[in-house]
Amino acid sequence: MKTNVPNQFINNPNTFMLFEKLPILVMKRLLLLLIVIFFNVTISGQTRKMDEDAPKIMEVQDFISTLKNKNPNTRKSKPEKTNLEKLLFDVQPSIYFNSGDAKTYGENPKNFFVDFQHLNKLKNSDLLINNIEIVTIKINNKSELNSTIDLSVFSSFKKLKYVYITTVLSIDESVISKMIRNYDEKYTVIYGIEKGA
Repeated sequence: MKTNVPNQFINNPNTFMLFEKLPILVMKRLLLLLIVIFFNVTISGQTRKMDEDAPKIMEVQDFISTLKNKNPNTRKSKPEKTNLEKLLFDVQPSIYFNSGDAKTYGENPKNFFVDFQHLNKLKNSDLLINNIEIVTIKINNKSELNSTIDLSVFSSFKKLKYVYITTVLSIDESVISKMIRNYDEKYTVIYGIEKGA
């Protein structure tokens, strides 16, 4: 007589092994997912920190326009705009620092002019910098664009508000931003391109 053996769902060794491997497979996938999430959070956090540390740089005319448009009802934006325009466009008592020699014109200078190539000599100089409000750095050639501008050389300039970078070369804020080191929020970094020079 032939016996009929029913199909076994629960005690079949092949099926049992499948259910035993399933939790391990799920755990591996979950672990991989957690690693990917952790990696993405770490990278985005570093990118955000780099963005926060990067200086906010604007073209000089755009910056002056933002000062004009900045809440026209407040009195602070107009004096700041007027002060910056005076520093940039009017004759002011100034210091010109070239090849290690400083020439001062007028009393209590507010402007400081320096060529890019002489920035590293500032630390060793003895200058009257107590009233300096704006530093103008002139970039003369393309090779200087591959160098850095260390803003810590201006740490002894107590009243410094603006760092103005000027050149005849065609540049934008991303080029200047890559050059800046040791950015300090108390400085506003602006740039301008001289026409026809």
